Amino acid sequence: MVTSGLNIWFRRAVLIMVALLAVTVPADAQRRAKKSTRSQQQRSVEAVKKDKTRTQRQISEMTTKLNTTAKELNKQINRLNSLNADIEQSRSTVERLKTHIDSLGSEIHVTADSINVLEGELEDMRRAYQKAMRELQPHGGEMNALSFIFSAKSFAEAYQRVRYLRQFSAWREKKAAAIEEAIGRIAERRQHLTNLRHAQDKAYRKAEDTRRVLAQQQDESKQLVSNLRKEDSALRKSLTEQKKRASALDRELDKLIAAEQARIAREEAARKKREAQAKRKASQQASAKEKQGATVANSQASPSSSEASKSAKDVASANARTQTAASTAANELSGSFESNKGKLLFPVSGTYKIVRKFGRQPHPTLPHVETDNSGIDIEVKKGAQARAVYAGKVSYIFKQDGFNSIVMVRHGKYITIYAGLASVGVKQGDNVKAGQNLGTIYSDPDDANRTILHFEIRNERQKLNPTLWVR
Repeated sequence: MVTSGLNIWFRRAVLIMVALLAVTVPADAQRRAKKSTRSQQQRSVEAVKKDKTRTQRQISEMTTKLNTTAKELNKQINRLNSLNADIEQSRSTVERLKTHIDSLGSEIHVTADSINVLEGELEDMRRAYQKAMRELQPHGGEMNALSFIFSAKSFAEAYQRVRYLRQFSAWREKKAAAIEEAIGRIAERRQHLTNLRHAQDKAYRKAEDTRRVLAQQQDESKQLVSNLRKEDSALRKSLTEQKKRASALDRELDKLIAAEQARIAREEAARKKREAQAKRKASQQASAKEKQGATVANSQASPSSSEASKSAKDVASANARTQTAASTAANELSGSFESNKGKLLFPVSGTYKIVRKFGRQPHPTLPHVETDNSGIDIEVKKGAQARAVYAGKVSYIFKQDGFNSIVMVRHGKYITIYAGLASVGVKQGDNVKAGQNLGTIYSDPDDANRTILHFEIRNERQKLNPTLWVR
């Protein structure tokens, strides 16, 4: 009985423990699962933060790399443009030297022929002189002048012989002087021929040196083009950015010019209104004077119609002179600029080269792609100044992305634009003289301090080719 009771109790205890374990184990498992979940969440957040930081760093590195690539591409393009300008200049130099060498060759040929002609004339003079001397003294000089005179049969004959000897002496001196002069001319022509040959040799050497430089420039240009063509997509992106900046500048210039045109129109309208008011006032004053004169002279004879007509003509004439003077001044300003087409000052002084021409040009590396330039790009030395090509008035000064500071100068209906300035030495509204410095041109430190001025000429908003206007 006791054993049976113990067994029953033991089984109940086991069941209770099993039940407790069944309850306890899931709770512990849930706690461990929750703890594991929280740990995974923390690790996931940290991983996301690390991934974000890594991605931002990669984006920053990629942006830096792209910017560096863009700067390098622009640098290479600028170098290529500058090199192409040098190549064009070298070709022009070679052609000019070739023309000079051909001209020297022609002159050498003519000079050599003239020397041959002079030597022939000299030889003829010498033979004629020697023949005359032999005929005069057939006995080999045995008879001297005195014996020739005293052998005369009469005084008259002796006198004739004296005169003959004098004439012969003058002829001999003349012939000797002519021979000496011919010898001098030949020596002079020979020296000239020597100088021409030296000049020709010098021109040959310079032409060969220029051809070697040209060949090196062409090789470098080909290498640059080859390297740049490998960056086709980056080049096209850079070209797109350049077009955007150029278009933005065009829009800004058009907006400023339109605003200035509107202002000028308002000022012109105001001026005409003032002139009309002044004319009406003058007419009223003239009428008042005429009435006053008629009242004062009421008892006298009234003024004749010719005198009244003369007074009105005087008023009209005075008004007409004022109108004409204003119109003439405007015409002179516009006309003076236009009449100096091809003679205006160049926008920079000293040495320069045009690295981008006006208008549509084929891209130096991208096939079937054209670029459009509203003006010309001029490369100069660091520290160079932009100068006014003609007298005018500074109408605007502003900044634009990719062009730094920009100065607009108005010359009547014509406008000159100087873009790419690091600093400006004038103020809006200033009257400037031809040749006056407007500011220092920007030197790009990322491009070996390359210094480029963008210059435009416009007839209001119409773009003109600057190379046809400046000298």
